[in-house]
Amino acid sequence: MNRIRTLLWATLFLIATSAITAGAAPFAYVANLGGGISVIDTATNTVAATVQVGIGPQGVAITPNGAFAYVANFDSNNVSVIDTATNAVVATVPVGIGPFGVAVAPSGAFAYVTAFDSCAGSVSVIDTTANSPTVNTVVATVSPLGGCPTGVAIAPSGAFAYVANFTANNVAVINTATNTVLTTVPVGSGPRGVAITPNGAFAYVANSTSNDIAVINTATNTVAATVPVGVGPFGVAITPNGAFAYVTVFDTLSCIGGVLVIDTATNTVVTTVSPLDSCPAGVATTPSGAFVYVTHSGFGPSANTVSVISTASNSVVATVTVGLAPEGVAITPAIVPLNVAIDIKPGGSSNNINTSSQSLIRVVILSSSDFDAFARVDPSSLTFGRTGDEQSLAFCDASASDANGDGLPDLVCHFFKTLTAFQLGDTVGFLKGRTVDGQPLMGSDAVRVLR
Repeated sequence: MNRIRTLLWATLFLIATSAITAGAAPFAYVANLGGGISVIDTATNTVAATVQVGIGPQGVAITPNGAFAYVANFDSNNVSVIDTATNAVVATVPVGIGPFGVAVAPSGAFAYVTAFDSCAGSVSVIDTTANSPTVNTVVATVSPLGGCPTGVAIAPSGAFAYVANFTANNVAVINTATNTVLTTVPVGSGPRGVAITPNGAFAYVANSTSNDIAVINTATNTVAATVPVGVGPFGVAITPNGAFAYVTVFDTLSCIGGVLVIDTATNTVVTTVSPLDSCPAGVATTPSGAFVYVTHSGFGPSANTVSVISTASNSVVATVTVGLAPEGVAITPAIVPLNVAIDIKPGGSSNNINTSSQSLIRVVILSSSDFDAFARVDPSSLTFGRTGDEQSLAFCDASASDANGDGLPDLVCHFFKTLTAFQLGDTVGFLKGRTVDGQPLMGSDAVRVLR
């Protein structure tokens, strides 16, 4: 598979050249071209799971709520959807021929998947909205794009998708409202990786055969700066604070390279993490910006590993062995649980709980003007008790109730008292769970435990 990958990029290099002359602790999801997804626990830098997906997994992206990973399988022409809670594939979506890159809209509503399609190029738009009648199906296709589209990134506003066209030497800007190409921006040769700053002002594009980075001003869709990087740039990731771009580079013959750190304020290379062997390719930052994960997709001593770089020291602090020929990598976002209002034993003021009783405890999850508890909460996910992790759910009512008289539809659930683990002296009860689209939630209310 390493040789296949090398041949693939050697072929694209030739095509591009001829064209010149004539896209908890976090988990890193690593796409191994040789098969499967390695899931790295970033707290311990160990592989926590391996997920079998389609053939030749290449690109990977994670939904903003962290609930699902979308994997582009280059050789089976489909996208695998992984439930990150169970690390099981829950859907397989047919897309164009040779899917390469994938990005999920900030809203979490759509995934954009590039595909070579014999270098005519296309982008498949997958509905990723939970409970949608068309969820995990292609609802639009943008084609032809031209030039073997590779990397894709979506602006923080969600209004535009930027797609790197490898052999056309440009970046297509897609209007996501209409799923049409708004314009194309000429860049260097062999554009591959693309990333957008958190403020949405600039897109950084790795031009792998002209050995530079094009910085696109997204307001004008023109190249505002070009940063020489020496040898073939491949992937780009920007730190969460927008201050630095981390760019993987390597020589296609020797696979020797490194990671360049670009100051986005000055668009200059301020340091280099090198030497790194075995074709450093995919790159992603942790939500905190403290670490950068780099895949090694080629041959050499570091083959089939991921390097962990500390952004404080810009040095490799850990190495994780993964599957064969790792390339794409994405890291789950930092998820802040949704704080919901709950009412334990509604109708009373003291919320007395007698632990010796075998009865059920009634708990209401209250709606608000911007939160429909009955529609948005996944009842099967609810846990309740002393810590909120207790598996004590008996059932939830099949219809909504207005428990507090505000005219809004509340969700009423019932929990086995003996499974809540309440102890004498406890003063608070906790409820945890998820929304139907996977966002964690939690709520609390006062209790008085009698015995």
